[in-house]
Amino acid sequence: MRRPTRILTLAAAAPLVVLALAACTQSGPLPSFATRSASATPTPTQAPGPSVAAISDLAVRAVGEGSVVSVEDEADGAEWDVRVVLEDGTVQEVHLARDGTVLAGPSADPTDANDESGNRAAVAAASVRLPAAQRRMLAAVPGGRITAIELDDYEDRVAWQGDVVDAKGVRHDVRIDAVNGSVLLNRADGAPTPATGS
Repeated sequence: MRRPTRILTLAAAAPLVVLALAACTQSGPLPSFATRSASATPTPTQAPGPSVAAISDLAVRAVGEGSVVSVEDEADGAEWDVRVVLEDGTVQEVHLARDGTVLAGPSADPTDANDESGNRAAVAAASVRLPAAQRRMLAAVPGGRITAIELDDYEDRVAWQGDVVDAKGVRHDVRIDAVNGSVLLNRADGAPTPATGS
C-alpha cells in the first residue's frame, strides 16, 4: 500500500515542478537581490602617542625639578614610566598618561649614597640632553618611534640607550654618546647596522 501512495504523491507534485521550471524560463530581467559588500571594515589605527621629549617635559613639571634620565612607553603611547634625578641624586618616579595626567607618583625610588653620587655624575656629564638624544636617534632610524630611552653607561661612556621601532615594526637598539652626540650603536633586530657617527 505504501508504493501507490508514493506514486500518487509524485504525480501530484509533477505539475508544480513544471510551473516552477516555466517561471524560470520567462524572458525579462531576473529579480535583483540586495548583496552585502565583501570589503573588510578598516581597523582603527592606534595613535603613536607623544614623543619621549614631550613626556619628559611633563614629568619634570609634575615633579617640580630635576633631569629626566629614563622614559619608557608601557602601553603603546597611553602610559609612560619616567624617572627624574633631583639635584641631590635621588630619583623620583612618575607615571603619566599621554595627555600629561599623572597616573601615579611622583614617588621616591630607593637609592643609596653610591646611587645618588652616580646619578649626579651621569647627569653632570651628559651635555647632550634627552631632546637632543631623541633627535639623533630618530635621525639614525628615519620614520621610527622611540619606546624607551635611558641615560646609562656604554663602553665606559655616558650614553643614551634607546629602543626605536621603525616603520616596519623592527626594533633598533640605538646608543647616543651623551657627551658629543655621536651614534655609538644602531642595531636592528639583532643584526648590526653601520653607525652614523658625527
